[in-house]
Amino acid sequence: MKYLLIFLFVVTSIIIQGQTPGFTQVDEEINNNIFSGEWQEAKLLIEQKIRENPEHPKYYFMKAYMYYLSRYFANTGMSRDSTIDVVHYYSSMAIKKAEQLEQTTEVKFYTGCAYGFLARAHGMRQEWWSAYWAASSCENYLEEVIDEDPEFNDAYFELGVIKYYPAVAITGFTSTLAWIGGMSGDRELGLNYLNNVADNGELFKAEANIALGLIFNNFENDLTTASEYYSKVIEIHPENNFAITQKQRIDFTLLIDEKGVDHFIKEFDRLKVNYSIDDPADLNILGYYLMNRDRQDEALAIFKFNLKLYPRVANCYDSLAECFMNRNENEEAIKYYKLAYEKIPSDTTATDEFKQFLKEGIEERLEDLKARVTS
Repeated sequence: MKYLLIFLFVVTSIIIQGQTPGFTQVDEEINNNIFSGEWQEAKLLIEQKIRENPEHPKYYFMKAYMYYLSRYFANTGMSRDSTIDVVHYYSSMAIKKAEQLEQTTEVKFYTGCAYGFLARAHGMRQEWWSAYWAASSCENYLEEVIDEDPEFNDAYFELGVIKYYPAVAITGFTSTLAWIGGMSGDRELGLNYLNNVADNGELFKAEANIALGLIFNNFENDLTTASEYYSKVIEIHPENNFAITQKQRIDFTLLIDEKGVDHFIKEFDRLKVNYSIDDPADLNILGYYLMNRDRQDEALAIFKFNLKLYPRVANCYDSLAECFMNRNENEEAIKYYKLAYEKIPSDTTATDEFKQFLKEGIEERLEDLKARVTS
């Protein structure tokens, strides 16, 4: 279910075939701001449009959409719970406004989309029953939209998510709820829908490419195709750090797959220039990606190399220690956790908040490791 949340993780005024009705130049500007991490600029434009037409659901939905996605693309300063509350509120507002209007195809589209984001909010709260009922309403509205206008490409996005994920990612209790909600899943249809939006959509074009990148990375086991989808996002939104980071990690993994981790390390000076790497987080992300896929030896080599590059960064020691801990090399893990702890006060790259987070995490892990060693 968490993948459903992660993938559920992410519109010209002239109506012509194949375009989203009512998708204006302002909407395109809003979308560009969201995917470039300029969420405050997007927020101002959305609020202006709400003031101009306060009874239409469109921009209430767009506000929910903006807050949900911005947490991936920018530092909004909002907590996770606050973000969920805002997404829930504006999705609900869009639905209420839509209920008061004539049920045109466009109104149904924004109603369905609002139910989709309401489902995300419920899911993030682990309110599974409410999440599935909202997703079911989303599906019903958007099925009506494509029945009325099969060329309404953006309507296929949430439908693609609803078709794909129950088929590959939902098990146990949540699978039962999906079955009750009539969402048994259809992998091929879901992929077809998402690819249609990735190629022909407007509002959800970039998000569809991100979703497909995540899908081919996590479920379809095709890193080359995943990288291609992220490239498409970067072509549209070159400042989207999420897509840039994902593509970089995948490209590095493909290079390691082809030529080995030693070759990657030897070529790093060239890669650093090509990928504009100037932060220890880049290799740290790669190390965790490898470690989480049980490629422990390669992860260890990356973490050691990162520490060599950034010997004053406490988090590099912490990550190397975690890798040793996962390998059950407890003495080495203790050694590097202690070094990480010692580096925290002088680490100029970390905020006070992150230093405290790191300190508390190290203290907890050292206690656990010492118990392991003495048992």
